[in-house]
Amino acid sequence: MKEKDILKTQKWLSVDEINDNLKGVEFILMAAPTMDNDASTPVHFTLYLNTHELLPDEIVSPVFDKFCKDYKITKVRDMINGLLPVAFALNDRDTAMPLLFLDGKENESELEYTHLYVFDFEGNAEGFKECKSESKTGWTYAYSSDE
Repeated sequence: MKEKDILKTQKWLSVDEINDNLKGVEFILMAAPTMDNDASTPVHFTLYLNTHELLPDEIVSPVFDKFCKDYKITKVRDMINGLLPVAFALNDRDTAMPLLFLDGKENESELEYTHLYVFDFEGNAEGFKECKSESKTGWTYAYSSDE
């Protein structure tokens, strides 16, 4: 791996900066190589919805199904979803990188965070070549059209 490919955190955002960062954001999609060697699910996806509210049960499946259809994601496994703590880091990329706390230690962290509705899972998709063949991690912000 070349030195320029390594992400270096320059700063972690405060809660106020996180709120400013999320203005106009509909969702953030993050993709990374999975930690295991299951060729059928080579990508670890995290979908961060810009809502601080728990989604009603009758909404969760249609939202997730639409997302999978839009991104041609298949073979979903190891799903974790719900209102979860998320911190954000600035680095040399154009947008702040989200960090999902899954270990329950967010209150022990010095990092500030917010709660977002998150889908975290492993799967496969037609795209995401950088994750599958180059072992790269990336994320993209989707902004609402009315902003």
